Amino acid sequence: MRSTSLIWFAAAGAIVGYLLVHPFAMLAYMLNPQPPTWAMDLSLWERQMRVAFSAEMLVMGGAFALLGGVAGLGLGAWHLQRVEARCRLAALQTLQELMVTLAHYIRNANQIIGGYSAHMQKHLDQPELREQLQLIHRAAHQIEEVINSLESLTEMDHSSYIGPWETKMIDLKQTLQARLEAHLQAPDKHDV
Repeated sequence: MRSTSLIWFAAAGAIVGYLLVHPFAMLAYMLNPQPPTWAMDLSLWERQMRVAFSAEMLVMGGAFALLGGVAGLGLGAWHLQRVEARCRLAALQTLQELMVTLAHYIRNANQIIGGYSAHMQKHLDQPELREQLQLIHRAAHQIEEVINSLESLTEMDHSSYIGPWETKMIDLKQTLQARLEAHLQAPDKHDV
């Protein structure tokens, strides 16, 4: 799509160069060395158009078409860069909004899971159930740390994620490991 758009810009520039810039350049050239003439003299314009598009002027017209094509190509590249930059910015803003929304709802659910698991651990006498609740509580804390890691992300390392299709995912392994180790060294008040 990008190359097609650039071709259209270049073609439009070539047409403008040949059909507009070339005749006006010829007219400006004709007005300069001649005795002053009235610029609205239509016979001068008509004569100049015949000369500008005659076979003898084809090389000069081609040069203006080439110049217009190069200018159109440059303008097209500049325009497409601006459009792509706007699209990237919109995608980034959407991703940020999505992250904030997901973090909000996941944190709310996670607080309930972590809070109830910690509360139930304190009131259960069965060691097997307490261990299972401890696993749930640790998993809830791990979810919280994943969200915190994503929110404080400044660099993105990628790793492959292989599922039904292969794609990339953000690699949080080192950051997450450091956060979880810090949590294990200073357990929170809900841990039993």
